[in-house]
Amino acid sequence: MVNLIENWNVLELYTGEKIGFYQLFPNGDKVEIRVMTGKIGFRKEFSSTEDPELTRILEFCRKRFFIRVSEHKRDEDFFK
Repeated sequence: MVNLIENWNVLELYTGEKIGFYQLFPNGDKVEIRVMTGKIGFRKEFSSTEDPELTRILEFCRKRFFIRVSEHKRDEDFFK
């Protein structure tokens, strides 16, 4: 279970040294980002890939070496 929060600043403060993951979902001109660390998650849709808040979030994830997730697979389906 992931507890979603609406304020990015809370996740930044909560992270500490925890490992994190993020994922981008492009949708035409828009993009949604999802970030998770521990049991805290953040997601938000942006109308532009040039949005300053999105840029700030991506920079944070890169500096903290968060892992970018490309897709999900069930454990039993991974090795087929």
